Amino acid sequence: MAVAGNTPRASWLTKVGKMQSAGCRLCRIAREARGESTDSLAAETHCHIKNAGCEGMATTVTAARECLTASK
Repeated sequence: MAVAGNTPRASWLTKVGKMQSAGCRLCRIAREARGESTDSLAAETHCHIKNAGCEGMATTVTAARECLTASK
């Protein structure tokens, strides 16, 4: 994984027994900050984090897309 530049995500770490939950850690932090329930979190995968579906990365991903669109 280090050679490919990838970091292990919760979904894979759960599969190999290193974590108890595959729920997205960034979504959990965002929900806790808003005082919301952390039940039924989406699985933490590379695709989930790179898309605006991740509550913890939504603002960053949206801003990056807008920046790229504006520069065209």
